[in-house]
Amino acid sequence: MQRSKNLSDGSSNSIGVFFVDDHKLLLDSIVGLLSANPRIIIIGTAVNGIELFADYRLDNVNVLVLDMSMKEMDGIEVYKKALDLGYAGACIFLSSYDDLKLINEVMKLGASGYLTKTVAAEFLEEAIISVSEGNQYFSPDVKGKILSSFGTSQQKPTTGDHKKGILRQLTSREVEVLKLIAMEYTSDEIAKQLFIAKSTVDTHRKNLIGKLNVKNAVGLGLFAQRNGLI
Repeated sequence: MQRSKNLSDGSSNSIGVFFVDDHKLLLDSIVGLLSANPRIIIIGTAVNGIELFADYRLDNVNVLVLDMSMKEMDGIEVYKKALDLGYAGACIFLSSYDDLKLINEVMKLGASGYLTKTVAAEFLEEAIISVSEGNQYFSPDVKGKILSSFGTSQQKPTTGDHKKGILRQLTSREVEVLKLIAMEYTSDEIAKQLFIAKSTVDTHRKNLIGKLNVKNAVGLGLFAQRNGLI
């Protein structure tokens, strides 16, 4: 296990990250790449959940990155135990599979991101920064799988009076936020664009998810696309 670093030595923008993955070569490679970013502080690494909980506390961790498939405890078991112990930071899952059932399961638990290992080295840095800012993040292949599943589901594009009825539920500000979410702006970028607080953006995002009966930002983006908002 790699010992922890003190997050208090970094700037207020530092992101404390802890990795749990039993593929040591991949783990070492990713940690090496991320170490070049001064914002990302590698708090520690473990090869399984047993090692993590025996030797470390997650008090200073902003983003927990978990391998989905591990022998002693799988990623979902590790995340559930971390939540039981009071972990309140973001969580990104790394997996060899873009299985929609797994994706839905971890997102329902409260995870913030899901990347396949084939592209993890390319997108993990961006994912860590994004989820640390309160956003959800999916690697492009996972996002494509989610959008394809929407397209083949029983959901149909809203048209006519039904479409107008749904859109009438939204305030003009919510429509603005929805459009920017669909264009893949982060919460910070939306706040700057609309001259409002990030917390206000997050409130609008939560309200939109409730009003439009979708699960996440991908669902919001799909709604906007289907209804001609972008």
